[in-house]
Amino acid sequence: MANPMQGRFTWHELMTTDMKAAVKFYTSLFGWTSEEMDMGPGGKYTLLKQGDKQVAGAMAAQQPGVPSSWLTYVGVDDVDAAAKQIAELGGKTLVPPTEVPNIVRFSVAQDPQGAVFGVLKGVGPSANAPPPDDAPLPGNFCWDELHTSDKQAASKFYGKLFGWTGKVGDKDPMEYWHWMHSGKDIGGMMKLQMPNVPPHWLAYLAVANVDTSATRARELGAKVLVEAMEVPGTGRFVVLQDPTGAAFALFKSARM
Repeated sequence: MANPMQGRFTWHELMTTDMKAAVKFYTSLFGWTSEEMDMGPGGKYTLLKQGDKQVAGAMAAQQPGVPSSWLTYVGVDDVDAAAKQIAELGGKTLVPPTEVPNIVRFSVAQDPQGAVFGVLKGVGPSANAPPPDDAPLPGNFCWDELHTSDKQAASKFYGKLFGWTGKVGDKDPMEYWHWMHSGKDIGGMMKLQMPNVPPHWLAYLAVANVDTSATRARELGAKVLVEAMEVPGTGRFVVLQDPTGAAFALFKSARM
């Protein structure tokens, strides 16, 4: 059966250099709880939850010297076929197709410009559940944004891989690209703005108040990478770096 989450952002995973510090930070900031799972040879995996809902996962960085980061996953119908296509399109496989029994099959890759992302398909009993259509609640991921050195090349790569289309907003001086899937905006793309920062995906989390949450994040040891600002008609956001070095953003929609 086809994956109903095909082409949609489905999961976020924190690769961190300090699991204890990371869990303390995110549970304090968002009110999440954590649950550690023993993955056998795969080591420990931490589920981050809001109530009874799984929001994200976290695991210790696997390679020395690799900084903490959030990894964005996109759903696919066939992980092995997607990994093959990624290579054909000029990407690179970092983690080959791997199965977590009765839970998920996944792979981690790098696009031709260097941004890292994952693909996955659930194989558990809820793998074919329809995707939620409700607006993300505070403390949930709500947007994913590609920062790249070549927007045109990236649009072709992800368009062929996931079937995404896209557009630039009318009279937008930033020429911000909106990824579209099944006629809906699902994410964004923009040219790299900061020097010496490699291409990457940036994950956004919904909050009730950006400034209040940003202040709390700073109190918990986060750094501000991009000060809070308003995007007229869209919402307010801020980009932060957690105490272990992983970047993420907070967002409050103007429509809520």
